[in-house]
Amino acid sequence: RPEGAYYHPDMHEWILPYEIVRSAPDPERAVLEFLQSTYEAAADRAKWDRAALERPSGWEPPPSAARVYGRT
Repeated sequence: RPEGAYYHPDMHEWILPYEIVRSAPDPERAVLEFLQSTYEAAADRAKWDRAALERPSGWEPPPSAARVYGRT
């Protein structure tokens, strides 16, 4: 994901062409979708314990960490 991303067999990498991002209705979402989908594919193939690695949906840093996460 998103539509237009592809695997380059010679480079052994997933590619998201700039033009796909530039022309997307929401470029930030297109990049996030690409990063999330490549992470999920790698984590699933490597059989990572995703429950132990990932934060639960809706997670927020504690107030004491707000400055670290850029939230003041």
